[in-house]
Amino acid sequence: MPIVRLRDGIVGHGQKLPVVMTIAGSDSSGGAGIEADLKTFTAHKVYGATCITALTAQNTTGVKSIHPIPKETVNEVLKAVFEDFLYEYSDPPLKVVKTGMLTQDAVEVLSDYVNDLIDKEVKLVLDPVMISTSGSQLFDEKGMRLCIENIISKAYIITPNFPEALVLLKLVDDNESFTGVDDVKSLEDLKNLARTLQTKLQCENILVKGGHIPWNKTTEKPFQTHDKPEDKVVLDVLYESLKDRFTIFLANAIDSEDSHGTGCTLASSIAANIAKSKTLVEAIGISIDYIHEGMVNMTHKLGRGNGPINHLIEPALDFHKVLEKDVQQFSDLSRTDVLHYFKEHPEIKANWETYTNHRFVKLLAENKLPFHQFLYFLKQDYYYLINYAQIHALAASVAPNYSQTHSESLIISEIVNEIEKHKQKLADNYDIVYERDIDLDIELSPGPACSNYCNYLLEKGKSEDYLGIKVALAPCLFGYYEAGIQGVEIRKTHDGSMNVLTSTTHSDTYDSWLGDYVSDWYSTAYKNGQEALQELFTKPIAQARLDQLVQYFNEVTKLEIAFWDEVLEV
Repeated sequence: MPIVRLRDGIVGHGQKLPVVMTIAGSDSSGGAGIEADLKTFTAHKVYGATCITALTAQNTTGVKSIHPIPKETVNEVLKAVFEDFLYEYSDPPLKVVKTGMLTQDAVEVLSDYVNDLIDKEVKLVLDPVMISTSGSQLFDEKGMRLCIENIISKAYIITPNFPEALVLLKLVDDNESFTGVDDVKSLEDLKNLARTLQTKLQCENILVKGGHIPWNKTTEKPFQTHDKPEDKVVLDVLYESLKDRFTIFLANAIDSEDSHGTGCTLASSIAANIAKSKTLVEAIGISIDYIHEGMVNMTHKLGRGNGPINHLIEPALDFHKVLEKDVQQFSDLSRTDVLHYFKEHPEIKANWETYTNHRFVKLLAENKLPFHQFLYFLKQDYYYLINYAQIHALAASVAPNYSQTHSESLIISEIVNEIEKHKQKLADNYDIVYERDIDLDIELSPGPACSNYCNYLLEKGKSEDYLGIKVALAPCLFGYYEAGIQGVEIRKTHDGSMNVLTSTTHSDTYDSWLGDYVSDWYSTAYKNGQEALQELFTKPIAQARLDQLVQYFNEVTKLEIAFWDEVLEV
């Protein structure tokens, strides 16, 4: 009998998967509900957890029957998931809860947990599912009123389509004059509907989907049967209450009846993108594009009714990639100090100051940093440097020209030299041999902060272009130089006392470490890095792309802060 020997699992950089939970009904045909949610989560590379509120017997032609899950079971499911993914964490893996079809029992149970979700900064994405694509009623008025009172007001965003928005509006205000399509005569009417509904429901944000009320892009009025088909578009209206800001998402209408589960899928995609730290505008734009790609790439219809979309389409990673080039806004930074632009950006400035003036450096400069904490930093930094070299190698592989490829090779060479020196110092000064001690000393393995940082850079290295990778790598080079300057200035005024240190050798080590980051070679690296960064912005850049790069720079800055924060907690 032949024996087929399979390989061992390949140990590499693990992925940190954010958890998104869906609380919704099951769709036996797989196109909507829990089934669509899980497919969507997987396509977006987030981890899906579930709580089924009802079993349905349905297919693409309609819902045959609905069988609610008992209230006690719903409670047991939520309790079990929250105990494992929410409670007892300072940073819970559960990032978003998305709701779809809710029974009255499910609403009552979820109401008891909403405050826990808010306390843990878990965002609630609520899709007010009322009527299926085939026309079946999925939620009664009593249940929806209860949902409005106890859950919707706590939601981060709700995503009603136009008919659902009208039902919700009538439920909260019987006197509301907005009653149907005929009341929509302009884009301002749609915006007023969104703002009015958000104000009355008190959710933080609202997206009113426009699939049921197509628009004419030429006349800027609702689409009429006699209008040209090529002028038919869909407008989705986002209103963010805290910013008092509207964003209109415009896309050409897709002439297809195969839209089963698009509402569920859109909300799940938005939830997944929020869990991946996308801004709300980015999350919605990417998600709408995902729906459209899924609709037009279903080449063989499934079912005899309203068929499902293709959930296996790979969603766009970046918002700027789903925008039409001729409608993008551009920014020109060619005459701007790009590094200064990032450091002084309103979203980054406070974090940058925290990073470059970190207590780790201050305590070190004053000999108030216990040496075992510094030694932990050295061990973690050794692992980080290896990752840092790998990301530069990935940058070299996507560099636009050979000069930049060569530049990356030189940087990698310098990092490798630094790794070797680092390794030698650990061995000579502290008798720490990485290969020998890796299984014995847990501190030689990456801690949570180092893992999060390395995984973030690795994800950018594999998914981004040269520009994106270089911006993600930038805070390390520039921040250590500026922090080093701060530390040396503090050291100059230090009275020389040993404070918590027990050896002058340790104090000399702190001197040497600070000196490295203000040395001529590092100052040159800083200057060269600044020039290289500037060269990447010689041409105008789409504002959406620039906003994304700002986010990268800011997120890495926060990861640097977390790296040193963890050292101080050892």
